[in-house]
Amino acid sequence: MESYISLFRANPAETFAYLFIAVFIATIGLSIISFFNDYKSKKNTLNKMQAFNRSLKDLVEEFRSIELLFNEQKKAIDENRFHLNRIEQEISRLADSLNNEANITKAINLAKEGLDVDEISNRTGIPTEEVEPIVKYHGVSFNTKN
Repeated sequence: MESYISLFRANPAETFAYLFIAVFIATIGLSIISFFNDYKSKKNTLNKMQAFNRSLKDLVEEFRSIELLFNEQKKAIDENRFHLNRIEQEISRLADSLNNEANITKAINLAKEGLDVDEISNRTGIPTEEVEPIVKYHGVSFNTKN
């Protein structure tokens, strides 16, 4: 403790000035170190944010490419749905045609048995306008002429 007191006894104003200058320089040095550490921290944070930004842009590009793939798949599915509908229509048309051919064959057989136009139309569901030529050419009266 006496050493401190002896510092101020010889020339107190000069000692106080040196002490003040030392504290001032230490404060400036600590401030510079603090600013430097703050700069490094902010620069590190900025680098991380830029890396996140690049990652985010990459993700956006990936999502866009996935969206394009989904759009292509949607188009392919729509085309397949269109083809499937056309196939279903064709199957339905063929089934109707087959059913109609079976009815015509049945109408011819009924005409050969001698049934009249109305009975054949009722049994087969074929309109009478279509049954009349069948009866005319395949009926009992036509077969007896030959």
